Amino acid sequence: LQAFKVTTPVLFGYLAIGIPFGLMLVNAGYPWWLAPVMSILMYAGAGQYMAVSLFAAGASLSVTAVTMVLFNIRHIVYGLSLITPFKDTGKWKPYLIFALTDETYALMTSCPLPRGVSSGSFYGAIAVLDHLYWIVGSLIGAVAGTLIPFSFAGVDFALTALFTVLLIKQKKYIFLRKNCNSLMDI
Repeated sequence: LQAFKVTTPVLFGYLAIGIPFGLMLVNAGYPWWLAPVMSILMYAGAGQYMAVSLFAAGASLSVTAVTMVLFNIRHIVYGLSLITPFKDTGKWKPYLIFALTDETYALMTSCPLPRGVSSGSFYGAIAVLDHLYWIVGSLIGAVAGTLIPFSFAGVDFALTALFTVLLIKQKKYIFLRKNCNSLMDI
């Protein structure tokens, strides 16, 4: 329950960014079901947007893989800063490493553990909820893109918007740090 409360802002953000991803994927000619599959297995937000563009441009799998590694290399720094907090997460550790996104990192580094809750359970719940929000957003967009006649003009701007959000994420960290305890008290 505490994890749900603190991840609510991520829910709205991931729906707002996930839906355009699903729309973009379907508009590029891929089947709707690929959106949730990519979101489950890849879970890389901006990386998924980039992958669709690279595949649509005919890039090879090796070029796409190298681009993804270089694009997401910041996660190594995130991971290094979480060595101590993840030390006692037990069975959750592999999933926590996989599911580390900018937003999840912000929550894990700014929200204190609730009393009586293990770090693995709390961080795991945050990671699972954030991942689920992204899957649902991408699925909604992909299904909507196949069922509703839709003008895709401007949808590709969602990637630019995502980069803009990432650039100003420092303000989000400050907000989360100041408001995390009050969100958990709701």
